[in-house]
Amino acid sequence: MKIFVYLFLLLIPSANFAFKKNEMAYSIVISKADLIVDGTISKVFENKYEFAITQFIKGKSPLRINVVIWKEWMCDSRVHELQKGQRLLLFLENKPNNEYYPINESTGELFIEKDSSVSPSMYMIEKFPNASVIKEGISMFLKTYTFHSRLDNRYYLDAYFQSNKSTFEIYEMKQKNKFFKFLIDSELQYYKVKETSFINIRLE
Repeated sequence: MKIFVYLFLLLIPSANFAFKKNEMAYSIVISKADLIVDGTISKVFENKYEFAITQFIKGKSPLRINVVIWKEWMCDSRVHELQKGQRLLLFLENKPNNEYYPINESTGELFIEKDSSVSPSMYMIEKFPNASVIKEGISMFLKTYTFHSRLDNRYYLDAYFQSNKSTFEIYEMKQKNKFFKFLIDSELQYYKVKETSFINIRLE
């Protein structure tokens, strides 16, 4: 019996490392979000918090919404506690009963500090720019790319992005915004991108 106990205790650490947060690219999160908003927490309840929106980046809703509190675990925890007055940048999907849920838990719930810097969750290594740069980059991305796929058991099949701007225009946009550059250079390289064909018509 002791042997089994020792084996069990020995296997626990290795078993824990087998679990890892399922990362989701922000290019996907931005595309699939029903609502992307900047605002502050006005009330915290047991399983949800009331969120007062100050800016809509994508979608529309009442100025006060209820956001479901996702459960933290070993590989996905918050950088701060949820409390009244905390400013957040949220990427949300609409749920029944007029409630919203952060997409991919911590991926969809970014904490904004008093100096407007953004603190992503513990698993994010990439340092994010300040909130205004991120929001501008999101708007630029939404105006440039549309996401297409088939959904099968929560997996995106035949996924690709369609661009409506030329390569030169996208290059110029990357120089203007660090977050837009991050989305293109660090994320879209792993996805199929279909570019719009621009035909120059020469007048005789």
